[in-house]
Amino acid sequence: MSVHAEMRGSAAVVTMGWPERRNALDPDRATQVAEVIERATGDAAALVLTGNGAFCSGGDLSYFAELATTARPEDIVDEVYGRVQKLTRALRDCPLPTIAAVDGAAIGLGFDLSLACDQRFAGPEALFVQGWAALGLVHGTAGFAFLESERPGVAWRLLATQERLDRERAVGMGIAERGEPTALDAALERSEQLSRLPRATREGYVTLAREARWPSDDYFRQCAEIQSHLIVSDDFRIAAARALA
Repeated sequence: MSVHAEMRGSAAVVTMGWPERRNALDPDRATQVAEVIERATGDAAALVLTGNGAFCSGGDLSYFAELATTARPEDIVDEVYGRVQKLTRALRDCPLPTIAAVDGAAIGLGFDLSLACDQRFAGPEALFVQGWAALGLVHGTAGFAFLESERPGVAWRLLATQERLDRERAVGMGIAERGEPTALDAALERSEQLSRLPRATREGYVTLAREARWPSDDYFRQCAEIQSHLIVSDDFRIAAARALA
C-alpha cells in the first residue's frame, strides 16, 4: 500500500505515495487513503494530508475511461463513487483540524480534497486546477460547493475560464495560504501552533467549522448520481480519449 501515516512533531502526516501516477486516485487507492486517515488521529494536534511528487492530479482518468464503457450509472453511484467519497467522508469525520499541504498539482479530485480540508497551504510548485468540467463532468466530491461557500463567485469563474492557479494566484484569491519553504513545512508549523490550544477547544472548533461549511449527505449523493450519468456519456468518452491520446 503506497499511502502511509507518521507523526511529525504534533501532526499526523498522511502522505499519498504514487508519484508515478502523480497520485491520481481510482476507487481502490481512494479507499486506502481514507482508511489511513481513519487510523491516523491518535494524540496529534492536526492531520496533514500531502502527496509525494504531487498533491493529487485527480481521478485516474484511464480507470474512469474504461468504466465509461463497462458500467451502468447505478453501479457507478453504489460501487465507485461510494468508495471515492469515502475519502471525503474520512476528512469530514476526522476529529482533528485537517490541513492540505499542496506541494505540486491539485487537479480535479485533488483540488476537491484540498478544499475539503479545513486549511490549505500552497508551496512554490503548487498548481490548482478545476479539471472536472473540461472533461464534461461535475465535482464528484463537492469541491464546487466548498469553494462557493468560502469564496462566492470564484467557483463559477474557474468553471468558465478553466484557469490554472499557481501559488500566487491561489493565495491572492484566498484559496490557500503561502507555504514556505514548502507547504508541508508550513502545515507542520500550523499544527504546532494549534497544539498550544486545549484539546477540547480544538475539537469544539472542528465540530463547529464542519457544521458551518460541509454540504449535506444528500448533496454528496446528488453529486454521485449526476456524475454517474456523465461518466457514461459520449461527451466524457470523447474528452477522455482526447486527454489520454
